[in-house]
Amino acid sequence: MKINGEAEENQNEASKNRLPVYSDEAKNRMDNIYVADSEEKIAYLTFDDGPSSKITPQILEILERENIKATFFVLGSRVELLPDLVKQEYEAGHYIANHGYSHVYTSVYASPNSVFDEYNTTEKAIQNAIGNENYSSHIFRFPGGSEGGKYANVKNEAKGILEQNNICYINWNALTNDAVGKPTKESLVADLKSTANGKNRIVVLMHDTGTKQLTVDTLPEVIEYLRSEGYVFKNFYDIMY
Repeated sequence: MKINGEAEENQNEASKNRLPVYSDEAKNRMDNIYVADSEEKIAYLTFDDGPSSKITPQILEILERENIKATFFVLGSRVELLPDLVKQEYEAGHYIANHGYSHVYTSVYASPNSVFDEYNTTEKAIQNAIGNENYSSHIFRFPGGSEGGKYANVKNEAKGILEQNNICYINWNALTNDAVGKPTKESLVADLKSTANGKNRIVVLMHDTGTKQLTVDTLPEVIEYLRSEGYVFKNFYDIMY
């Protein structure tokens, strides 16, 4: 059910003034985000690699229309180019999380400390964009995911550095595969259905880079399907409080 008028305005005002809070309890909630301790089905929509001037505004429009708060894992280099879009995301009540600065693996994973450096540079860019030097996302998504691959050892060491600095990290357990090959609307929805099947808690991976018009076109169907399956939509403010 949509919240209209003054109630929606009050909700947005409250969201944009909330700062993520790191605590042992918040870390425990993040570590156990996929654990279904009740029958409630929860979907966290997440968008990586933005913002972009073409795609991000369209996604924001859809989310506003559907009264859904999502989580944007932004790149610092993109934040610096389009700070007003990040501020728009933040003021609409979406969670601004950290995806590093460059997304260039050889730079991000040059060393464990370079991961932390990219995180810090991106945090500063976010603070400048939203006009709040007290904002700390406390959440990082490793480019390419936190597990395995060529840079597995660097990632594992970086996890320790992040944890020592009150930073959680999160992957995903459902996705549309909008970044793979030459997808179609049908394939995106099919992949979302197959990867979400049987799960009461899902973190859905999508992207809002400038080439992802198909993501925009498919998003209403993704939302409709998840609602039909009984999911409610939340963002990471419901974890980091």
